[in-house]
Amino acid sequence: MDYSSRMNEQTRKDKREMSVGHAHHHGVNHAFDPKRLLAMEESRTTFMPPEPILARFLTRPSMTVADIGCGAGYFTLPAAKLLTQGKVYAIDRQENMVDFTTQRANEAGLTNILGVVASATDLPLADKSVDAVLMSMVFHDIPEQSAILSEVRRVLVPAGTLYLVEWDKVGTRSGPPMEIRLRPEELQGILESAGFVVREITHSDVEQAVYFVHAEFPATTA
Repeated sequence: MDYSSRMNEQTRKDKREMSVGHAHHHGVNHAFDPKRLLAMEESRTTFMPPEPILARFLTRPSMTVADIGCGAGYFTLPAAKLLTQGKVYAIDRQENMVDFTTQRANEAGLTNILGVVASATDLPLADKSVDAVLMSMVFHDIPEQSAILSEVRRVLVPAGTLYLVEWDKVGTRSGPPMEIRLRPEELQGILESAGFVVREITHSDVEQAVYFVHAEFPATTA
């Protein structure tokens, strides 16, 4: 099946499943509201400002990036501004999230954002087609973690980057339930078991419950 056919098939599939929303480990299914996420952006910039975080792994203006679980476009839009010669796939299983993000992109005059309605475990992207994959506060929310890492490996170029923003098991006034959060060492173990090399793990200076994982899927030799 070619790229276009796979994209169309996945879009139809996700439209049928849209009412399910995000599936959590603890068995609750719900959908997120993009306007609510937009309202949270100002507070999030205090502990995870997008531009300096993106600059850690977006090292060339011509890179192609997949923002999986793009939400309202918190990282998508700043990434597109940095990648003046590249492009960003805004990927979410909720069609309203993708529509909201692409609308914001249009209003900002950004033409290098491509909206994709898809499950994180079945990406309609070609093999070895992206330089980096970003998942911000998404990975803990996916029960099929091995499946998503397999997909990430498939779409990444050799020595491509996987960058994760996650919640540590530290008490906070907001954030996901404690039982589905991942400790940094736990997440590192999951990534290494899937063949990734963890280059760096850092915590937010402002919110110690939020941490960042810079990983790489090493190029293999023939």
